[in-house]
This record gives sequence, structure tokens and C-alpha cells, in this order.
Amino acid sequence: KLPAAELESAAWSTQEWLRFLENMPETLSPEQMAELDDAFAFTGTANAEIAQRWYPLTVRSGYLPARPSIEAFLTKIGRRKLIMPTYEELAKTAEGREFGLGVFEKARPGYHPITVGSVEKALAEPAAADEPSK
Repeated sequence: KLPAAELESAAWSTQEWLRFLENMPETLSPEQMAELDDAFAFTGTANAEIAQRWYPLTVRSGYLPARPSIEAFLTKIGRRKLIMPTYEELAKTAEGREFGLGVFEKARPGYHPITVGSVEKALAEPAAADEPSK
């Protein structure tokens, strides 16, 4: 196994980085996430397309060091296409939903009304599976 820091990636284009991230496993260990982040500085990237792929992976993998940068990204970027994957991953757990709601409260004034509706829907409490329909 080649360590991340030894990948010859210095000349990679954004498209190559996106392909790299899109081909990651669904989740990685915290150690693997830290190795990738140490090697490539994905957390806090100024490239919103890379962030759109990296931050959902950090959420699925429980990589908490990315949380401050996730908050900065979600409050700075308002484009629905770029932020929804992260909100959708955050919404999958109660803890993630709580974090997402806190970020959304700060970010909401900068979002387009359609984006606001999408985020509200994503972060809504899930219906209880065992609750009888009315």
C-alpha cells in the first residue's frame, strides 16, 4: 500500500482530484482520513468542488477535525449543488443533524430561498419507522 504522501499528485487537475475522491470507499478510518488530510490538505480547501466531495466523506467517516471547516464552507458557499451533499450526510445522525441545524441557522440568511427549502427538508426530523400512519 502506497502512503498518500507518496502519490505523485502534484500535477493533478481538479478533475483528477474529484475522481480520486469519488472513488474512495464509502467510509474510511479516522487514521486514513488524517493521512489523506495531512498529505493533501483537503480540509479547508478553497476549491468548492473538492470540498463538495471531501466533507460528506468526513461526515460519513466521523472525521471530526473537519467540522470547523465544514461550518466555514457551508456558511460561505450558498450554491445548492455544492452544499447539499454535506447537509444530507449530516442529517443521517442525530448528532450530525444537530450540528447541521446550528450551521444552517448561521448560513440561512445567505442562501437562496430554494436552497433554504432544500436544507430544511434534508435536516427535518426523520419520521419514526414504527409510528402508525394516520
